[in-house]
Amino acid sequence: MKLNTSGIDLKLTLGSFSLVLFLGILAVFFPAEVKSTMGTMLDFTVINLGTGFLWYIVFATIALLYLAFSKYGDIRMGDCKPKFTKFQLFAMALSAGMGASTMYWGFIEAVYYFMDPQFGIDDKHMAMEYATAYNMFHWGAAGWFSYLIVAVPFAVVFYLKRSKSLSLSGVVNSLCNDALPVWAQKAIDLLFIITTLAATALTLGLGIPMISSNIASLTGIPDTLMLGVGVILGLAVIFSLSSYIGIEKGMAALSSATIYICAGFIGLIFIIGPSALMINNLSNGIGIMLSDYIRMSTSTDPFGSTLFPQYWTVFFLANWISYSPGIGVFITKIAQGQKLRDLILVLVIGGTLGSAVIFGICGTFTMDLVNNGVVDGVKLINEGKPAALVAEVFGSTSIPMILTAIYLITMILFTVTTLDGTSYSLAGIATKQLDDEANVSPMFRLFWCMLLTALPIIFLVIEADLNIMKSFPVLIVTLIIPIFFVAAVKTLQYLKNNYNSIMAHQNEQDKILGIADEQSVDNAAKA
Repeated sequence: MKLNTSGIDLKLTLGSFSLVLFLGILAVFFPAEVKSTMGTMLDFTVINLGTGFLWYIVFATIALLYLAFSKYGDIRMGDCKPKFTKFQLFAMALSAGMGASTMYWGFIEAVYYFMDPQFGIDDKHMAMEYATAYNMFHWGAAGWFSYLIVAVPFAVVFYLKRSKSLSLSGVVNSLCNDALPVWAQKAIDLLFIITTLAATALTLGLGIPMISSNIASLTGIPDTLMLGVGVILGLAVIFSLSSYIGIEKGMAALSSATIYICAGFIGLIFIIGPSALMINNLSNGIGIMLSDYIRMSTSTDPFGSTLFPQYWTVFFLANWISYSPGIGVFITKIAQGQKLRDLILVLVIGGTLGSAVIFGICGTFTMDLVNNGVVDGVKLINEGKPAALVAEVFGSTSIPMILTAIYLITMILFTVTTLDGTSYSLAGIATKQLDDEANVSPMFRLFWCMLLTALPIIFLVIEADLNIMKSFPVLIVTLIIPIFFVAAVKTLQYLKNNYNSIMAHQNEQDKILGIADEQSVDNAAKA
C-alpha cells in the first residue's frame, strides 16, 4: 500500500522530523553540553514556574468535575451509540497513557519517596506510608484530569462542531471562531508534535533499559547498547503491525489482553507476597492520599531544601501534561458515542483505582523487602540501578524467572500500546482532513512509528540520566499550557452557549437510533 501524501501536512511533518534529527545530532556529538544545558533549564523551570503547573491541574480538576456532574455531562460525543465498551475505553486509554510507565515505576518509586520523606516526617514507618500515598497521588486522578482537560476540547470540536481536523491549532482556531493567524497555527502544531515526542521519549528512555535488563536476566545475554537497540527495533516491528491493522482490530484487542495479563501479574505478586500487609497498606495509602489530596496538590515546600515537590510532583504533572495532546487526540478517537459524564468518570475513577492497586501491591512488596533488610533498595537507587532493584525483588521469591518473564511481557505489551496510541495521535494531527470515524492512513502511522524509535536510541547512546529525561516534558509543556488553558475556557463557553441546540439535535438522533434498533429487532424476528 502506497502512502497518499495529498491529505498530509508535509511541511509540518518534515519540519518535525528535521527538528528531531537536529536535536539527535546535537545530543550524539555534544552529550556533555546537552546534559548540562538541559539540567540548568530544568532547575530554573521547576523552581520558578512549578507552582503554575500545580494550579493548572487544580483548574482542570474543578472544570472537569463541573462538566461531569452538571447538565453538560449528558452531552454525547457524536450521533451514534458508543463504539467501544466502557472497559475497552478504559483499557485503551490506560494502555496508551500510563501502562508502560506504571510497570517501570511500580516496584521502585516508593523507595525514592522513602529516601526523601515530605511534611517533616522523620519516622521510618510513617515515611513508608506516605511513600505509598504519594505513589497513588502522582499516578491517580491528577494525571487523568490533565489528559481530559485537553481531550474534551478535541472531542467537542470534532464531534459537536464537526471539524474534521484533529490538529491542536485546528481545535483552538475553531473554538476562537477561525480568528487564529496562520503562523500561530503552524507554531502550535509544531509545539504539539514536539511535546508528544518529548513525552514518548521519556517513556521509552526509562522503559527500554528496564526491558533489556530483564531480557538479559532471563536469557543470559549481556545487557549492552546493542541489546537496547535491538529491543527498540523489535518493539517497533510489533507496534508497527498493530498500527497497520488499526485501532478497532489491533489496539482494542491488544489493550484488553494487556490489562488481563497485567491483572494476572499483580494477582501473582499479591499471592506470593505479604498479602495482608499489601491490603492494609493499600487501604492506608488511599486514605492518606484522599485526606492530604489538596495539600499534595499545592505543596511547594517553600522553606525546605529537598525540592521534592519540584522534582517529583511537578515532574509527574509535566509528564501527564506533555502526553495530554497526544492522548487527547487518541481519547477523541475512542470516545465516539460516549457521554461526557461517562468519559470523564470512567477514566478518572478507573485510572485512579487501577494505579492505586498496582502501586499499592508492587510498591508494598518492595518496601517490605527493604524494611526487613532482604533488599538494599536505597543503595541500589543511590547507585542509579533501578533495574537491578527489580531483579533483586524478583530474586527474593521462589519463582524469579516466572515473574521476570511475565513482567517482561507486560512491559513490552504496555510499551507497544503506548506507542500505538502515540503514532495515531501524531498521524492525526498531521492529516489535513479525517473521515467521520477519525481514521488516519495506516502507512502514515507507520512513518510516525519509525520516527518514535529514534529518540530512545539517542538516549541510549548518550547514556542520559533520569534528570535529563525529566527535563524534556517539563521544559516543553511550559510553552503549551497557556494554549490548553485557552482551549478549555473556550470549550466551556461553547457548551454553555450552545447546550440547548446540542441537546435538541441529540434528542432527535436518539429517536432515530431507537427506531433503527426496533426495526433491526423486527427484521431479525421475521428472518
